Amino acid sequence: MVVITMSNCPSKLRGDMTKWLFEIHTGVYVGQISAKVREMLWNRVCQNIKDGQAVMVYNFANEQHLEFRTHNTSWKIRDFDGIKLMMHPKSLEQSEEVLQKGFSNASKRLIAGRRKRMSSETGHEWVFLDIETDGLDFEKSNIIEMAAIVADSTNIKFSWSTLIKQDKPLPYKTVEFTHINDEMLSNGMDISYALKELSNIVKGRTVVCFHKGFDITFLEREFRKNNLEIPFEKVIDGLTLARKRVRDISDYKLGTLAEYFDISCEQHRALPDCETLYKVFLKLNEI
Repeated sequence: MVVITMSNCPSKLRGDMTKWLFEIHTGVYVGQISAKVREMLWNRVCQNIKDGQAVMVYNFANEQHLEFRTHNTSWKIRDFDGIKLMMHPKSLEQSEEVLQKGFSNASKRLIAGRRKRMSSETGHEWVFLDIETDGLDFEKSNIIEMAAIVADSTNIKFSWSTLIKQDKPLPYKTVEFTHINDEMLSNGMDISYALKELSNIVKGRTVVCFHKGFDITFLEREFRKNNLEIPFEKVIDGLTLARKRVRDISDYKLGTLAEYFDISCEQHRALPDCETLYKVFLKLNEI
């Protein structure tokens, strides 16, 4: 479907449009036409509308399932990582204003408050938690590795990790991605024992993980399956925190954030990921 709206346009052009589209309201045209006809029609509009304004919206195979174009309008199209939005005239004027360099007073107070909280939390311990799985399906995939570190704002106090025994071979992509293989898992721990050890580490502490919707969902399922009490009381999501505090970054993967903060990042395994998350978390709390 194609929708074209026009204003302040010549009467001749309005009449010309009705050869291909239905005029359902003054200056609003709707119809089903081929891509070639659509392009030719839009070119005709732009060439003949003179001082008028036009907007075209049509179906398109992208994430938004639509595409739109403007001609002579004060509203401007802005592309945000493949998502197109319309900037209103008032917003456009504000964006073109010359802003003073540096943080606003409100931002300075917010940053000072965060630093004060961090300094007062010296000695406060977090558990940085990560798991590796053999797939992404919450119903069918299994945890193959768990890791946790206990740390405060100054150093790591305790590290723990274990591989989990499996009763079926690992998919090739999992082996390639994690460098964990079936032979390594044959010496792993029974998941019920691993969960008990993890529970002892977590209890009474705030947990920090990256994309908690993934890790915590898998772990809570295993705690239930093994008739064990779920130990998570408070969980901070490092991914959510990063999205709130970091703007000028290509994506929000843990490795990308580590690179952004100039933190060395080792192979993709549970314990190194915990250590990377710990360093990234401290940097995020400085912003």
